[in-house]
Amino acid sequence: MDPIRLKVAEDILPPTRISELQAVNARLNFGVFKSGAMRMLSSYAVGFVTQGVYFVLIARTLQASEFGLFAGAMALVSVMSCLVGAGAGNVLVLESSRDPSKLQAQMGTSIVYVLLSAIPFALIAGLIGLSISPSFFAVLLPLIVSEVFTLRLFDLAQQVFQAKDQLGKTAICGILAGLIRVLVALGFALFPLPTAAQWSIYYSGTTITTTAIVLIWAVRTAGRPEFVKHSLQQTWKVGVFFSLGTASRTLYSDADKFILSSYGFLAASGSFSAASKILTMASAPIQALVYSLNTKLFRAGVEGSAATWNVVKKPLVLVLGYGTLVGIFLAFASPLVPILLGASYQEASSYLWCLAPLVVLNGIHYLFGDALMGLGRQAARSIVQFAAACLAVVANIVLIPIVGPVSVIYSALGCSFGLAVLMCLMFSANHRREKRPRHSARRPLEESLSRNA
Repeated sequence: MDPIRLKVAEDILPPTRISELQAVNARLNFGVFKSGAMRMLSSYAVGFVTQGVYFVLIARTLQASEFGLFAGAMALVSVMSCLVGAGAGNVLVLESSRDPSKLQAQMGTSIVYVLLSAIPFALIAGLIGLSISPSFFAVLLPLIVSEVFTLRLFDLAQQVFQAKDQLGKTAICGILAGLIRVLVALGFALFPLPTAAQWSIYYSGTTITTTAIVLIWAVRTAGRPEFVKHSLQQTWKVGVFFSLGTASRTLYSDADKFILSSYGFLAASGSFSAASKILTMASAPIQALVYSLNTKLFRAGVEGSAATWNVVKKPLVLVLGYGTLVGIFLAFASPLVPILLGASYQEASSYLWCLAPLVVLNGIHYLFGDALMGLGRQAARSIVQFAAACLAVVANIVLIPIVGPVSVIYSALGCSFGLAVLMCLMFSANHRREKRPRHSARRPLEESLSRNA
């Protein structure tokens, strides 16, 4: 039920009828949550299959060293890509979920931000690639075009559908991308002497094609983008913290692959990337669940931590249960990795065994991190994530030449555990702060920015 209508009803109905109405409204809202979550879970189920087929095909085709070279280049552009757009797509979801009339203006702002910011980050990625080796740069160049310039536009199309609560369309975008990539990977597997540089070109082509399709679909659904001066001037103030948070998450999850490749540990990078990919696919249901909660968390965040906790507590049980069971399963199934991917991935079994706890740790971090985002604590969340990512990167840069590739296990586990604990503590602290008298409570970030603008 619409919040305004519910408030009007509370003003005119007797207390017994109010409680009944609130109960009905809660059931309806939970029904919407279940519907959205089921759509995203269905998408991720299909995505799990397509990602699995794609991953096995490419990993077996390239083998560990070439796959490690591709993974290292992909890690570099992934970090740069997360900074492109300055988080404007996330602001689109935040603003439009609360006021649908802002959707077209925020979409126009997001497109401008993506196109303008992609240029410097593409240049930075290119210079870093050139400094490593010509073979690395050959793999990197097509990925700069697809991931830095176009991938954020693909994400923007999904965010448009998410803001409109059309999670079915959001799901279709992911399924389409996965299916196209699998078809291309099937053809690539027939190449006589496939290389990472060749696959980089084909991978880039699939991303560009898929982005063009879903972006046209999003524009036809939401209407033409509008370019509003106020939105163009103000969006970055909130969006930059979304961008920093996303980039931090990518930095501590992917930078280790790039560092391994840059030090010449290509086989180790390939094996570690294979284990990480398996963990990512295993975490897909948790990611779908958290993603489906975003708009609900933004709306609940206006009412405070108590309302946000009511949104989070049921999914938290699912995250803990699923993450624990799947982590145990992956640890015991880890010896099967070389059988599935080939003999060159022997190290991947050890990586997967040690990193299995990441499924539940990252699930806790994602859920409470997004809860803080809905409460307007994006700045604090992003700063903590960025600090943890920097510590992980520095640890890998220092320890890999001394200890060897095994150091990436310690940094990954330490970073994820620390973030899971810190996100929970920050949410708890915010809840306690809101119980104090109103004059001492701090306003959410976006309210403070709009007040100061």
